[in-house]
Amino acid sequence: MAMTIRNLLRAAAVGSAALLAYAPAQAFDRDSLIWKKCTPCHAASADGRIARVEDMRTTPEEWTAILDRMRRLHGMEIKQGEMDRMLKELGATQILTPQEQAQVAYLSLWHNSQQVEAPADKDEEKLFTTCVRCHTAGKFFSYRMTPGAWANLRDFHLYIVPTVVFQMREMRWVTEADAVLSTLAKKLPYDKAWSAPTTRIEGSWAMFGYEPGRGWYRGEARVTDSGNAEYRLNGSLAYRDGTSEAFAGEATLYGGYALRTRTKNNGFASNGAFIVSGDTLRGEWHLPAPNFRTSSATWLRDDGTAKIARIVPAFLLKGEKTALTIEGLNLPDARPADVSFAGAAVKVLSVKRVAAGALQLEVISSADKLATAKLALKGIAAGSITLAPQIDYIAITPELGRARLSSGQHYPAEGVQFEAIAYAKGTGKTGGVALGPVPATFRLAEEKTRPDDDDLRWLGAIQPNGNYVPLGDYGPNPARNYSGENSGLVKVIAHYKRGAQTYRAEAKLAVTMPDFIARIR
Repeated sequence: MAMTIRNLLRAAAVGSAALLAYAPAQAFDRDSLIWKKCTPCHAASADGRIARVEDMRTTPEEWTAILDRMRRLHGMEIKQGEMDRMLKELGATQILTPQEQAQVAYLSLWHNSQQVEAPADKDEEKLFTTCVRCHTAGKFFSYRMTPGAWANLRDFHLYIVPTVVFQMREMRWVTEADAVLSTLAKKLPYDKAWSAPTTRIEGSWAMFGYEPGRGWYRGEARVTDSGNAEYRLNGSLAYRDGTSEAFAGEATLYGGYALRTRTKNNGFASNGAFIVSGDTLRGEWHLPAPNFRTSSATWLRDDGTAKIARIVPAFLLKGEKTALTIEGLNLPDARPADVSFAGAAVKVLSVKRVAAGALQLEVISSADKLATAKLALKGIAAGSITLAPQIDYIAITPELGRARLSSGQHYPAEGVQFEAIAYAKGTGKTGGVALGPVPATFRLAEEKTRPDDDDLRWLGAIQPNGNYVPLGDYGPNPARNYSGENSGLVKVIAHYKRGAQTYRAEAKLAVTMPDFIARIR
């Protein structure tokens, strides 16, 4: 799904309005590690405010890149354990708000995100022309800075990358960069320091997730407080396909809400990035190649009360008997009469418990046009479900997937998970309405872009569930013309059969070089 710059700016304004009371001018006392490490170069003002450091707020990941740059380029010594301590100190006041963080969460795991960024209008194209040659747009929206700090980015680039003027020779980069940075200073102001809340996440949690290519899962997690915003966690997951997974590891909480996990999932290293809001955690897990996969998940604290997390699947088709599952915590026993679908014609044929936190309904819809029904279980709101006469077509996401070849231990292969989404035709000016994912079967085909195009031969194969990971290494292949590397562009084709109807969709897969400078993303 494309995230336009206009949407990001609108979200940024909402996030800024939600900031807590202004923090004291002096965010760091003289005993803090930030004071000791930063003030030798960034002098503190008379009120104790550290120049530059207290002129910006950003994510834990961007602060990591900044601190690493101070080490690499300016000789700041960072001993073992000090990076994490500094990140926690910075997170107390110099971090984004949860609302701001949510808009750029696709960058939190530093993985091969397939998020599509697009300018909303001609004015916003200036940011892409000037800056989104080297960076993602999300890089900029990961920052809130004072006007002076935004303006300094021009000279910072001229110092770090003096060739930028010549690389961008088709434009007046200095002048145009000044104009863009001036706009960003107005749209993404520093505003106020963050005031980290006191958050406790130890206890038992129920997990509800979705992994493209594999399906829905639910599980449980136990979180133990290790002190100093560090936690231990372990648990298990059960997928709808009958497979299971165990995980265990540790986590760190930054700024009172930004949870970063490091676990072993069935023996494979996995990272997670979640936003904590009261008794709910939302975010993503990511496992790199060779067991490449990414999933989204919502965690609900088990406090003994009844909570509904989701309805699976999220759509019904006219005339089809469907097994609909309501999942959550401490759900009460129910009969068909205890379930209501407000706003549409749905008949509940039966209800049975299939797990401690899951009830399965057999239902049938008679809706002959697109509709939305609000589901309730014994008066507990369970969310909405889409009703459609039929599936009209499917589409593949992402439309253009980008995979990266391996270049050794430090630059492993990065894959793409393709997925087929079912759509119903909208009415009037309304385009297609997404119903939800369907289990399509995928294959690759040649995309002819030149005479004797042989990309398909060297890119390997895609798994039937849409998972693709490059098998080749980045480097010359003597068997190809001009000893080209094993990169290229091919088609991705999905087929999905439902009843007597077979649906087909196409997308593209680009396999390219490793990301050797991930920190500039």
